[in-house]
Amino acid sequence: MAEHAGVSAKTVSRVLNDEVYVSAETRERVLASVRELGYVGDAAAIGLRTRRSGFVGLIIPDVRNGFFGLLTRAIEERLTPASPALLLGDSDEDVDQEERYLRLFRQQRVDGLIVLPCGAPSLPDAVSEIPTVVLDRTVPSVRGIADHVLPANRRAAEVLVGHMVGHHRLERVALVAGDRSISNIGDRQNGYRRVVRAAGLRPHVTDGHTTPDEAAAGAYALFRTLEPPFGVFTTNNRMFWGALAAIESLGLTVPRDVVVTTIDSIGEATVTGLRPTQAVVPVATVASRTMQLLAERTLDPTLPPRRVSVDLDVEYGTTCGCVPLTGSPLMVGSMPTP
Repeated sequence: MAEHAGVSAKTVSRVLNDEVYVSAETRERVLASVRELGYVGDAAAIGLRTRRSGFVGLIIPDVRNGFFGLLTRAIEERLTPASPALLLGDSDEDVDQEERYLRLFRQQRVDGLIVLPCGAPSLPDAVSEIPTVVLDRTVPSVRGIADHVLPANRRAAEVLVGHMVGHHRLERVALVAGDRSISNIGDRQNGYRRVVRAAGLRPHVTDGHTTPDEAAAGAYALFRTLEPPFGVFTTNNRMFWGALAAIESLGLTVPRDVVVTTIDSIGEATVTGLRPTQAVVPVATVASRTMQLLAERTLDPTLPPRRVSVDLDVEYGTTCGCVPLTGSPLMVGSMPTP
């Protein structure tokens, strides 16, 4: 390599390690040789010398969920030259699977760790060893000891439910929810209950669902007891599609009979022709704040734990009626695979 570039071995080392005191011309000559020769460095040797692996570990709950895909992409786009590669683990909302990934990432001595946790026992140990940011949701074992970036889920739920109660004057608003033991789902449920209670309304709840089919069955049983018009707040995209399937099964229309709001990025519901009224986590902002906290924690491990709250973006669409439909009220269509 040095001979090909016409420089010393020390100069090659300085360029590959991005050190100073190398002229732009020399740096480019060395990098040109790297490209021409197809040079690949010895990561293990570099790690021993720099005490850095070059990896950031990310554990998400479900790779099939579009939101987590967007979040992964946003984090990857913000990796730094010091830790340029992302190791991805899918816990599938399973504590044992999360534990296996934590063990693997600790063995790999990742430079940083980003976790959307479900409660693996060794998570507090990982936090004490590795710069870590807990993202999107939390668990009791790391509250107060880890840096967090958490969307303001309760506030977003209050805005959406308050919109149905205050703006649309609905006296019946139902909740279709996932597992409230997951902190962000619990926060969204709490927001729903606070608004309904403050308005003096009766709560109508079906919860604990993990799939669209479960949500559809629970929503069908609940909705058949409600006289239209009524509102529905769903806690994520799977609950949203389950609710729409139940509405279709009952022969109801959106938004004439049922006003629907949700938290999660549904996008254009092209199967139905509807545009959801939704609160969306600003993925770019969350990723930026996460990487900022991770960098600061890496530079100064003695910093006290920080907690960053990120407001969700509320988008009003056709499912609540604030954006007019181009025609008659729509029956919902077939439910897509999320």
